[in-house]
Amino acid sequence: MKSGTKSLVRVETLINNDRIRTSDGFSDLLKMDLSNVLRDYFDYKGEPVVRIMKSGNKFQFSLELTASGIKGFKRLPKDGDF
Repeated sequence: MKSGTKSLVRVETLINNDRIRTSDGFSDLLKMDLSNVLRDYFDYKGEPVVRIMKSGNKFQFSLELTASGIKGFKRLPKDGDF
């Protein structure tokens, strides 16, 4: 691998790593969206804990939530019920 190519790969890696670190707004928005969905299914207080970790060229995502109960449903919606 040429020196210029190595440098380019290194710069790309740095940029990708910085994106996940500097995007505080992304984490807050994701947590808010997940919380809105999770409240339809679970009874809980507080906020879900969301972790996003970079692993090579991929991201690992984990979600942690302590719920006091699961909400019940009488039936699932059928196509056209929306």
